[in-house]
Amino acid sequence: MSLLRRIERNRLPQVGEVVRIFQHGRLIASGRVICSDRQFVSVAGKGIVDLDTDELRRGLNEGSIRIERELNF
Repeated sequence: MSLLRRIERNRLPQVGEVVRIFQHGRLIASGRVICSDRQFVSVAGKGIVDLDTDELRRGLNEGSIRIERELNF
């Protein structure tokens, strides 16, 4: 896998992105990122889900969290 692809896969979501976030294969958040700062990432879908950035980073590094992004053209 190329370095660029690994970096893209492991970066935190940015405001405006449409994402689906899975933890251990289970969907935990789906929707548009409305806030992303040092402490929380907020995803608005059917409701608003606030995710701790430390836990997201740790899970991305361990492989227990996976983020799927929709292409924005």
